[in-house]
Amino acid sequence: MARSATFRTRSRGAVGHVRRMSLLAALVVIGAGAALLWRQTGGLEVRRFTGLVDTMTTSAYAPEPEPDFRGGVAPRPMPLCGSARRIDCVVDGDTLWLDGEKIRLVNIDAPEVKGRCRAESARAAYATRALARLVANRPIRLVRQGEDRYGRTLAAVVTPEGDVGEALVGRHLAARWHGRREPASTWCGV
Repeated sequence: MARSATFRTRSRGAVGHVRRMSLLAALVVIGAGAALLWRQTGGLEVRRFTGLVDTMTTSAYAPEPEPDFRGGVAPRPMPLCGSARRIDCVVDGDTLWLDGEKIRLVNIDAPEVKGRCRAESARAAYATRALARLVANRPIRLVRQGEDRYGRTLAAVVTPEGDVGEALVGRHLAARWHGRREPASTWCGV
């Protein structure tokens, strides 16, 4: 009986020793990682670190920063484009002209004016008018993202109310761009 009690005592002591050694090894690894990070970044700026933590833990609750419209396009009327020279006007639900530059709203696909069915053409006319209302007489900020194969500037168009393309998608007047034109069933219900 005394022998088994001695054995239990030894085994508990061995387990405790292994736990202490594992904890020590973990602390050494964490310390080495912190030292390497300190060396690569040239020290720790507490202000930067706490801002990172705040962003990581509370970003879902923080209000979006106000868009900066300095250097953007000043408010102006945005009529529907006609046959005259196109400087500032709306072509269709995902294309407009600003200061003589043809802009294609990035990441959305609106129905075509010359649609594959009457429903698509009707929805295209509604989307065109909606885009004109969203950008008329509002400051506009363009977030350019290159050009498409037709030479149009690809850009997100942002007003104080938010991203214009997202507003059109939210109103079911456009669909998110998936790298190809939407099938007829999207607009025609076929």
